[in-house]
Amino acid sequence: MPASSGPLLIVEDDADIREALQGYLELQGYEVRAASNGKEALKYLETPPRPSLILLDMALPVMDGHRVLTARKANATLAGVPVIILSAGMAAMNPRDRAVYAANYDVAAFLKKPVEPRLLLEVIERFSLKSSGAQAGTSP
Repeated sequence: MPASSGPLLIVEDDADIREALQGYLELQGYEVRAASNGKEALKYLETPPRPSLILLDMALPVMDGHRVLTARKANATLAGVPVIILSAGMAAMNPRDRAVYAANYDVAAFLKKPVEPRLLLEVIERFSLKSSGAQAGTSP
């Protein structure tokens, strides 16, 4: 069952990537919040509305993605927010290690950067509801 219809939260330290993702997803009808590091992401997670999904880079300044996942796992209300890891390094892990990590931190999916926009949209639509109610193309 998809999560609530809150905004998507992009956690990415590269401003060009963060702004490109945010612009693309907003064009697709999503409400988007963006954070440049893990500490900023946790502040967004603690204030309503709760995101319907988190796109998380792992190599972040101030607080890395692993620490964000650890904090999310420890908080019962945040633990249900789906996470898609968007990271070149994590996506390169062998399938077994990635499966163990995903199970331990309840990660919905791993996508490798740079991500193909259509694939990103398909994965987001699988795990999230649009908060704006706008419709994007869903043809295969």
